Amino acid sequence: MRLTLTCLLYFSLVLFSHAAERPNILFIISDDLSAEALSCYGNEQCQTPHIDSLARQGMKFTRAYCQFPVCGPSRAALMSGMYPQAVGVTGNGSSDNFSKRMGDRPSMSQLFKENGWYSARVSKIYHMRVPGDITKGVDGPDHAASWTERFNAHAPEWMSKGEHSHLTNEKLRFDKDVHYRLGFGGAFYVVKGTDPEGAAQADVIASRKAVELLETHRDEPFFLAVGLVRPHVPLVAPHQYFAPYPPSKMMLPPKKKNDWDDLPKAGISKSSKSSGLEGKLDKQQEVLSAYYASVSFMDDQVGRILEALDRLDLRTNTIVIFTSDHGYHLGEHDFWQKMSLHEESTRIPIIMSVPGKPAGVSESLVQQIDLYPTLADLSDLETPSHVQGKSFAKLLDTPDKSIHEAIYCLRGKDHLLRTERWAYLQYNNGTAELYDMQTDPHQYTNLVDSPKHRPQLQLMQKRLAQKLKTIEQGTLPAK
Repeated sequence: MRLTLTCLLYFSLVLFSHAAERPNILFIISDDLSAEALSCYGNEQCQTPHIDSLARQGMKFTRAYCQFPVCGPSRAALMSGMYPQAVGVTGNGSSDNFSKRMGDRPSMSQLFKENGWYSARVSKIYHMRVPGDITKGVDGPDHAASWTERFNAHAPEWMSKGEHSHLTNEKLRFDKDVHYRLGFGGAFYVVKGTDPEGAAQADVIASRKAVELLETHRDEPFFLAVGLVRPHVPLVAPHQYFAPYPPSKMMLPPKKKNDWDDLPKAGISKSSKSSGLEGKLDKQQEVLSAYYASVSFMDDQVGRILEALDRLDLRTNTIVIFTSDHGYHLGEHDFWQKMSLHEESTRIPIIMSVPGKPAGVSESLVQQIDLYPTLADLSDLETPSHVQGKSFAKLLDTPDKSIHEAIYCLRGKDHLLRTERWAYLQYNNGTAELYDMQTDPHQYTNLVDSPKHRPQLQLMQKRLAQKLKTIEQGTLPAK
């Protein structure tokens, strides 16, 4: 009996020790955030001191890419660790497919929940319609099995009190009793809020709830996922956040004459012409001003959460991740917003601070679906067999290692294959683009018709076909 009790005590201590060593996960994701807008990624105008501070303390990945440049499928890919077509979410409208297709396969946060972590969602992690699901205060097409608890941020969005302006040409409905199909989801609609604290805004509500949950669950392992909806339109922020960004001082990206001459029609995204911004440089500068104000407002909420993490002495055992669901055009090629397969729309920020790991910068190719196996790896959990991403945990010690020879991104039935040097965009109508990212990082010269680059084109076509076949082999069955 004494031996049995001794053994039980020993194993209890081992289990307690293992539990005490389990890292917390603080996962923060912004919405529609271009890496180009962060000062730690080279922006000379936008001020993001709190995200910059995290980047100085952690590993900043400069060649990270989303799997779909639209919110719903991007987030489904992230949380499943799978390519969008494999998990069956290839548009915002198919976001409900996630739960059906996943079945009992665990999502990223669900894996932690099933292994003893408290798992919470605050605001938008899976797809939420912004502003509709925010003004209504509902879950959206969420995945309930992912969470121990979930919390929505019910906020006024376009109905916020303040100075209002509509910078583009969408037809909007102003009905405060209706939440959907009002036209605000793609409009550059701006509100300079009168409340200096922004207390009613979704990201303030989310950051305060996140701090409350950190305080409540500090003594148990947690996976806390915090979704910040800015800078997704409508561009709402307290008025003082606009002051550092006077429109007349905003520097638009450089323009190349006849930039579209070598672009196929399928490669032309939402543009100044289609948005009513063509020839209106003052309006374009107002867009940048409002976007940067929204980014700075969001950055302050990141700071609020990180300050609480430090105050509660949780940083030494918490993995912190900051990222975005996809990139965003801010006038490059005269394009605006998302849905393009070009660099600015597909590249995302990924910053990861891991206790005991050095700070640094990695230029290795990584992708959004790699976050799932990376966090599992760092937490000593087995990555489920359905996951198609690769762990990049080793980059935290050796940032120049190679994880991928190429990364892949989907848009509808169009594809991007990106290697360290080449970007190949293939459209469903048979047209394509090819860029040498070493000599042409801004993608000004499409080489698809260049005889000199025919062998490279054929190689990229072959590699894309192989990649699509591999993805198809991992596709989850429809239910």
